[in-house]
Amino acid sequence: MPISKELALKILRYLLDNPSFYFPFKIVCINFDEDDELYDVEVSQEMLDEVLNSDEFKDFELVENLQHLDLKTLQLMSKGFIEKIVHADVLKQIETAAKEYRNLWKIDICESVEIEEYGFNEFVGGKAEGFEESLEILKDGATGEI
Repeated sequence: MPISKELALKILRYLLDNPSFYFPFKIVCINFDEDDELYDVEVSQEMLDEVLNSDEFKDFELVENLQHLDLKTLQLMSKGFIEKIVHADVLKQIETAAKEYRNLWKIDICESVEIEEYGFNEFVGGKAEGFEESLEILKDGATGEI
């Protein structure tokens, strides 16, 4: 999975500050051949400094390294998968509600003199807009660059 240089640096810093944390991925710099010693980004202060200060380190990827899974790592991975599934379900529910309220809203009633009809139309229009904006916010957050 491609990651930015900034994220690679954050991961390296976190792993240096938390040596007992098992991160089930290797960071690799794809600007180097697999045979090059700089391809695998090792977790060390020297490597962090080199990545930070060298323009040669540009493009990074996370590669699975599931050799030593422990309970804590499995729980974190499970939580991520569950959040993905629940998030997708929530997005679907919000999208459905937005469409239903948008279908109830009628533009021609915006000029109605009948207060109940006008009020209900404004209510459903506001609900539709609220769900649409919520959906947009959630989708933007879900597709942010890693």
